[in-house]
Amino acid sequence: MDMNLGDLSVVGGMVANVVSVVGVVIANKYIVTEDNFNFMILLSFLHFTSTYIATSTLLRFKVFIFKPAPLSSVLPVAIGSLLSVAFMNLNLAHNSVGFYQLSKLACIPVTITLEYLFYHKTVSWPILLTLIPITFGVGLATVNDVTVTMKGLTYATCAVVATALAQIFTSTYQKELDCNALQLLIHTAPIISFGMFCMIPFFDDIGNLQDVPITIPLFGHLLLSCLFAFGVNVSNYLVLGKTSPLTYQVLGHMKTILIFLLGFLVFSQKYNMKIIAGISIALIGVILYTELKRRGVGSAKANKIRASIDFSNNQKSDVCSEERAKLFGGEYEESEPIDIVELHQETNDRLSTKESNY
Repeated sequence: MDMNLGDLSVVGGMVANVVSVVGVVIANKYIVTEDNFNFMILLSFLHFTSTYIATSTLLRFKVFIFKPAPLSSVLPVAIGSLLSVAFMNLNLAHNSVGFYQLSKLACIPVTITLEYLFYHKTVSWPILLTLIPITFGVGLATVNDVTVTMKGLTYATCAVVATALAQIFTSTYQKELDCNALQLLIHTAPIISFGMFCMIPFFDDIGNLQDVPITIPLFGHLLLSCLFAFGVNVSNYLVLGKTSPLTYQVLGHMKTILIFLLGFLVFSQKYNMKIIAGISIALIGVILYTELKRRGVGSAKANKIRASIDFSNNQKSDVCSEERAKLFGGEYEESEPIDIVELHQETNDRLSTKESNY
């Protein structure tokens, strides 16, 4: 199912996703810089644990109905998410920030390729063309220094593939299971949370954690971050379930643009012409992509309509050819589509010829 702007749940999910992501980025930045709580995997563990608690609470109050899901369908989503987080952290740790941003841009072509290889899904040329200004613009705005090692390149490759697969699996299995975001999230959140807990010793400095004082302000900031993270997780699943991994990728770049703009407007960050040009180019691409999706260009629904029209035209052509054979004698053969006006004119000509013979 491709994006349909008439579907209010899709639009609402996208708006909630943008607001939640911007909120969690600002909250996490404050926690790291002001509270000196620089433990990203532990923070991710808290995010998914609170998400599971929140979904369980909503289920208890019958906000949604529990829907059983086989472990074989839940595990790919959970493992894909875990591998994405793990390798993206390793990618950032072993490469420059510029190359890290560049690798994130590679998620779009990798997603398109994997969807074609696994599910034979293709993307129309108009849609592909809109992705060029999006990726180029975001790259121009975010990528500066690019240094990479062989180990870093390996981690980046694994991170991009894992991220693309996680999004494809989330979208595909949610549709196959016919469940909504909360119904899938209540299955995946505890698995991801457990996986994050196991990853903490490998990515976070546990020794320094003992030196961080747990104060009431820090607790409040963590709680706020978890609240935003819940919104991110639910809206992520909602958008992926209602649209496609490619649309989700474009939405991700839109969030990057908005974070830049907020940094400029709210935090008075200074930007050069290179960043402004990149944001402008990317924004044009996002607008074009959204407009094409609104019109249904390249969507499965549009393709079905075209196929139906072609089939209808072929049927009309066959009927016209058969009627001609009955009127003028001879056998019916499949031929090119016949214009009704042309058939009518030919009939009149034949009748006029018969009358002149009499």
